Amino acid sequence: MYSNSIYNKTVILGNNISKNILSNVRNYHPVVLPKAIKKAKSIEKKKKNIAFKNTVENKTEKVDPILGKPNNPFIERLKLEIQEPNILSKGYNLNDVDRLLFGAKEVLKNKAINLIGSTTESIENIEKKENEKREILLRILTLRNADNVEKQKVLNQLAIKEFQRFDGDTGSSEVQAAVMTIEIYNLMDHIKKNPQDKVHIRKVRMLTQKRQRILRYLKRDQPQKYFWTIEKLGLTDDNVHMEFNMDRKYMDEFEIWPGRTLVNINKKENEELKKKRRMEKQALRRALHEKLLAKEQQIENESQ
Repeated sequence: MYSNSIYNKTVILGNNISKNILSNVRNYHPVVLPKAIKKAKSIEKKKKNIAFKNTVENKTEKVDPILGKPNNPFIERLKLEIQEPNILSKGYNLNDVDRLLFGAKEVLKNKAINLIGSTTESIENIEKKENEKREILLRILTLRNADNVEKQKVLNQLAIKEFQRFDGDTGSSEVQAAVMTIEIYNLMDHIKKNPQDKVHIRKVRMLTQKRQRILRYLKRDQPQKYFWTIEKLGLTDDNVHMEFNMDRKYMDEFEIWPGRTLVNINKKENEELKKKRRMEKQALRRALHEKLLAKEQQIENESQ
């Protein structure tokens, strides 16, 4: 009996509490804003968000994921080095050529002395002829007149020397990335002249993706070396980690073939672009207006 009475009391108490809660809920009248005010607030909020997003996008510099930053000092220096007249092709050195010609010149001098006798005219003629031979030989062997394959070999050797960890290092991640970058530059020069060459476009895409994988591994293995390497190659961390596909959108964005439009913007995208520009202008005007007001207030406070 006692337990039943306790149970009944708790049930009655629970019912009273629930009735009170329901009556309070019924009496609560939320402040309902008109639809026009709600819409105006949402539009204002959207404008601020888009303006903020655009400022963030403008701050981040867009870097070509294949060629990296323009006028890269490392690449420019290598290109100037192979234009030097002292650098020879086929693995020859200027010292080797001089040594070879010196030996031939001495033999000719000895022959002339034995046959004719030591006359200054004959020796001068021999020296003149040998100098002409040297000039002809250097013109043949200079890298300026070499084919693209020879130039590529010399560029690879220079890149390996600059990035190697020790003498004879050809397999470290940074060396591989540097050699791939040289090859990519060479292929891109060819693609810019021959837009229909699909094979070379595919090669560049595969090389770029391979370079991304190697640089990601280097980041995990040696982060300091990784950041030094990408800085030298003119790349950014986003270039290494982005999902890269050498499509028409990329070609248009970085103007691989200037004057050619590969991706046509549809009507909807065009309207969105116009809207985006309009909102950017409005955000700039608002910011300028706020600055002017702040300046005026500051002048008033100083005058008081």
